[in-house]
Amino acid sequence: MAPCLIPEATSSEMASLLEQELVRLYQEHAAALSRYAVSFAQNQDGARDAVQEVFLRYFIERRYGREIMNPRAWLFHVLRNYLVDCHRMGAEREVIAENLDQMPGSQQNPERILHRSELARELEALLSNREYECVRLRAEGLEYAEIGEAMGIRTGTVGALLARAQNK
Repeated sequence: MAPCLIPEATSSEMASLLEQELVRLYQEHAAALSRYAVSFAQNQDGARDAVQEVFLRYFIERRYGREIMNPRAWLFHVLRNYLVDCHRMGAEREVIAENLDQMPGSQQNPERILHRSELARELEALLSNREYECVRLRAEGLEYAEIGEAMGIRTGTVGALLARAQNK
């Protein structure tokens, strides 16, 4: 039997609390995670699958009693690692221009979508992989410490990567 999240809670109360936590996190972060994932995945379905996998892993970690101090950074960290693993197994890394208008939280204006897609391609060609990843995470609103946690690097390194990206 898995340890309880709250020692006095029954298993049904625990499940209800965990479900509420997961729903809240999904509502808060799914759109940003999806936008981040779509640049790695070959298609929108792959990005959606990656985000679902991350929330499943979060559920498993919490179900077994692990406390996650910064859920947003944890979700991006696990998503990044999952996508990197998928990429290493043969997935091409490219910025997908098609179907971006259907992504949650994106603008519906076709000109804006095209402009963002072109800008992303230019940035990807100009920046190193780590610089590009830092810029994408920062664009999703993550703070330096969260970016560092997501990428497994120090906050100072995040600042240096973002500064180099800005200079380029």
